[in-house]
Order: sequence, then structure tokens, then C-alpha cells
Amino acid sequence: MTILIPLPGNRTNHDEGGGAVSVLAAERAAFAAARAARAEEDLIAEAEADRAQAEQQARLAAAMGIAAASASRASVWVSELAARTGSRHLAGYAEAVLACGRDLNAEDDEDGGLAAEDVFVLSGLVLVDEPGLTADECLALAAVGAIALAMPRTITAGCPDRQLPELAHHLDQAVDAGRRATA
Repeated sequence: MTILIPLPGNRTNHDEGGGAVSVLAAERAAFAAARAARAEEDLIAEAEADRAQAEQQARLAAAMGIAAASASRASVWVSELAARTGSRHLAGYAEAVLACGRDLNAEDDEDGGLAAEDVFVLSGLVLVDEPGLTADECLALAAVGAIALAMPRTITAGCPDRQLPELAHHLDQAVDAGRRATA
């Protein structure tokens, strides 16, 4: 059933000149306008979400780059110790430290990209009886291993973009302490 509403200017509902407007037509027009407004709001919200995700991915990529660079510097120091002492255990330790920064995987929410072998190597057992190292070097190596192990865990904790740069800073400090112990 169509209901007609009167228009201004003394027109009646049965004006044959087409002056009457159907309520149904008005409701359809209002619904179409509301749907168009909602579609526009949805597009704006989607664009904002895409922008926020892109910013988050950029922060994560930068944090992972900082962590990889720090792990590389730490690996170089451990490799220098391995060369000085002739220790194949320390050479493996250096590779495991490097892997903690190099192999970070933001998609791996279980291990963060860290292999089980690297976890074992960095467990500190290699440091228990390593000849040719000072006590301070062993302490710095233990700190390097612990910090390197923590890097992939930031991914599983859900906030690597904030924590990785901080851990990288601490890793650099541990390496600096180890270099001072060597000198």
C-alpha cells in the first residue's frame, strides 16, 4: 500500500500533476543515502586500519633490523674469542648469537624464528669449562647469550617493536663489557 503525503502549496494527495510523493519512495531514498554514508564510513575506517598496520609493520621491520645488527656485532666479538682460544664451542656460540638476530620471524608466534639447536647452544653450557677465557669474559658471554635468547621471545610476547631495540642496546652493552674484560 502506498501512502501519499501532502506537499506544500494547496496540493492534494490525488494531484494528477505528480505533486504527491510516496512515503515508500522517500524511505527508499533515505535508506539508500544511509547505506552510501555507511559505505563511505567503512572505506575511511578500512583506510585508517591499513595505515595503522603499515606503520606497525614499518616499526617492526626497523626493530628487527636493529636487533639483527646488534646480534651481528655480538657474534663478531664471540668469533674473535673463538679464534683467540681455538674453541669450536665458541664458534658455534657465535653462530647461535647471530641467528637470534638474523632469523627473527614475526610470523612465528611460537618460537620467534629461533631453532631449538640455537637455544641449546646459548643455554650457557659452553661456558662452564672453556679454557682461555677470563671470568669477566665468561660473564659477558653469558649475558650475550641470555639477551640473544630473549630477542625471539619478544615476538611471542607480542611487542617486539618496543622490546627489540632495548634488548639490542643491552646486547651492545654486554659486548662492550666483554671487550673491556679482554683488554
